[in-house]
Amino acid sequence: MAKSDFEARPAPTPARGRALTMGPARTFEPLREYGIYAVLAILVAGFSIVAPGFASLTNFILILLQVSVMGILSIGMLFVILSRGIDLSVGSILAIAGIFSGLIAQQNFAVLNATLAFGLPILIGLLCGLFNGALIAWFRLPPLIVTLGTMYAFRGFIVWYHVNPIYQLQGWYRVLGQEKIGPVPIPVIILLAMTAFAAMVLNRTRFGRYVYAIGGNEDAARASGINVKLVKLGVYTISGLYCGIAGLVFTSRLGAAQSISGMGFELVAIASVVVGGASLFGGRGSVGNTLVGALIMQVVQSGLVMLDVPSPIQQTTLGFIIIIAVGVDMYVQNRRGGGTLGGSIRDFLFGQ
Repeated sequence: MAKSDFEARPAPTPARGRALTMGPARTFEPLREYGIYAVLAILVAGFSIVAPGFASLTNFILILLQVSVMGILSIGMLFVILSRGIDLSVGSILAIAGIFSGLIAQQNFAVLNATLAFGLPILIGLLCGLFNGALIAWFRLPPLIVTLGTMYAFRGFIVWYHVNPIYQLQGWYRVLGQEKIGPVPIPVIILLAMTAFAAMVLNRTRFGRYVYAIGGNEDAARASGINVKLVKLGVYTISGLYCGIAGLVFTSRLGAAQSISGMGFELVAIASVVVGGASLFGGRGSVGNTLVGALIMQVVQSGLVMLDVPSPIQQTTLGFIIIIAVGVDMYVQNRRGGGTLGGSIRDFLFGQ
């Protein structure tokens, strides 16, 4: 891709959310950047004391295995949120990718079957993300409205197309989600690979710098020569790519494909990004912190399960974690921007 596709003039390098803040909000910046590592350590230590068996190696590997799919979705969501967008369709895209992958995975092994079973969900994810991005970038529609619409449209299509679950997937297909390389489950290896790829894109490429710049100030990014439409198209396409991979891993691990897969995943993915310290208002966040945010959500859930806490209380606890994380984000955003909280919310919901 030619350099001119993205820019007409050199663009400023964004500060990746480390701009100076004034007053009490400045206190929250180091907490947002590094506090979540302490939170994760405290949670692990606390559950290790009160929940028998939590500190075992087997349980830690299980937590990593459980977080693999949500971690992949969350990292894809990070790209969108960094650009001051949102993607509510990720769970529905996961379901579409999983169903079409599962339909092929019922067949006996052949090079063509394996290629389609593993490659088609990734292609479907890319196309769904491209569709979202095109509506948002070229037609200037609000991301919340577009992805809310495609969340229902994609889900309705796949339920209509194949409402019944697909079982009896071939053994060669299950390897991806259920086997290990040494002591490490393959889904965890895929998660780490996708994490490394995202970190490289965001931290080492011009495209990554532009994503941060657009999330920080879209008008300034456009004035500096960044092709805002193309970058927005890119972030939603990347989100779709990660959804396709997550759908493949989820279906292989579950050993079945269902049209109801991924329902509610979009909210957990958004929560993981925000708990990881990224701003819902764009321009600030990192891949490593997002992965830690996903781990925090899973550690809390796993610990509460091992303590036999009722499911409604688990949901209440996770809900309060999300509220606290978003509250801190909105407080810091309001202090840094000097604007009103209501104005920030309107910008987030309906775009600039």
